[in-house]
Amino acid sequence: MNSIALLVILSGYLAVLFYIAHWAEKKGNSKWTNNPYIYTLSLAVYCTAWTYYGSIGLAADSGLSYLPIYLGPIIIAPSWILILKKIIRISRINKIASIADFISLRYGNSRFLGAIVTVVCLTGILPYIALQLKAISETFHIVTKTKINSYIFDDTTTYVAVALALFSSYYGTRYADASEKRKGIVTAVAMESILKLIFFVIIGVYITFFVFEGFDDIYQKASLLEHFKEKNTIGGLPQAINWFLLCILSMFAIFLLPRQFQVSVVENNRESHIKTAVWLFPLYLLLFNIFVYPIAWGGNIIFDGKSVNSDTYSLLIPQLFDQKTLTVMVFLGGFSAAISMIVVSSIGLATMVTNNILI
Repeated sequence: MNSIALLVILSGYLAVLFYIAHWAEKKGNSKWTNNPYIYTLSLAVYCTAWTYYGSIGLAADSGLSYLPIYLGPIIIAPSWILILKKIIRISRINKIASIADFISLRYGNSRFLGAIVTVVCLTGILPYIALQLKAISETFHIVTKTKINSYIFDDTTTYVAVALALFSSYYGTRYADASEKRKGIVTAVAMESILKLIFFVIIGVYITFFVFEGFDDIYQKASLLEHFKEKNTIGGLPQAINWFLLCILSMFAIFLLPRQFQVSVVENNRESHIKTAVWLFPLYLLLFNIFVYPIAWGGNIIFDGKSVNSDTYSLLIPQLFDQKTLTVMVFLGGFSAAISMIVVSSIGLATMVTNNILI
C-alpha cells in the first residue's frame, strides 16, 4: 500500500481518537462514558502490541507457552470482587494517583519508597513503550513495503509519538488533582479495545475459514511440520514450573503494572463496575486467544522453510493473498493496541515521576 495513503488513514484515525476523547470529556457523567462496559474495555489496555503480534510469534515458535500470560488474569479475576474493591476504596479515601503512591501509603507515606517504586517502574516500562513504537514502525513498513529509515525525522513513528504526546498531555493533565477521572482517555482506550478485538477476530476468521478449511484442517497440516508435538505440550517438570511462575507473574501484573493500576483503580468511577469486569474481561481475553493458534500455525504452514518474522504472520498472510483492506485493518488493530498502552503508561509514569521524584 502507498505510504501517503496509509499516513492519511492514520491521521484520520488519530483525529477520531481526539474527537472521542473530547466528546467523552464534554459528556461528563453520561451513561455512554460512565458504565461498566467502558470500564471493563479500558482494562484491555493489558493487550498490547505484544498480544497482537508477539503472542502469534511465540505460539508459532514455542507452541502453547503464550497461554500463561492470559491464564493468570483469568484465574485471578473472580477475586477482584474482594481485592480490587478494597484497593479502590483505600485509593479513593487517600486520593491515590499511582501505584507508587499506593505502595508508599502502606508504609507510612514513605517518600523514599515512592521514589524507588517510580524508578523501578520507569526502568521497566520505558523500554516496553519503545517496543510499542518499534512495532508501529516495523508494521508500517511491512504494509507499505518500504525500508525502515534510520534517520529519526524520516520515520513516521516519530510523528505518531508526537501526536500521542500531545494527546496524553492535553487529556491526561487537564486536572490539577492527579486522582481525578480522565473520562476522555478511558473512553478512547475502550474504543480501541473494541477495534483491536474486532480486527483480530476478522483476520483470524479469514485465515481459519478462507485461507484454510477450518481449525481441523490447520491442525492436520500443522501436525506434519517438524517439532509440532514437542512445541504443543507443556513438557516436563521445568516447563510446568515455568508455566506456574508465569501464571503467578501475570496475576500480579493485572494489578501492579502502572497502566493496569491506572485504569482499574485510579480511573474507576463506581465499585459496582467490577461485577461486570469479573466476567467480561476474562471473556475478552478468551475471544482474543481463540485465533492465536490458527494464525500462528497457519503462518508456519504457508511460510514453511522461508525466512519470515513469525510475529508478523497476521499482516503477511493477507498481504500474500493481496487482501489490502484486511492488511490495513490488521495494522490499525496493532496500532490501537500499541498506542493505548503508550498513552496510559505515559500518564501513569508522568504522575509518578512528578509526585515522587521532581516535587
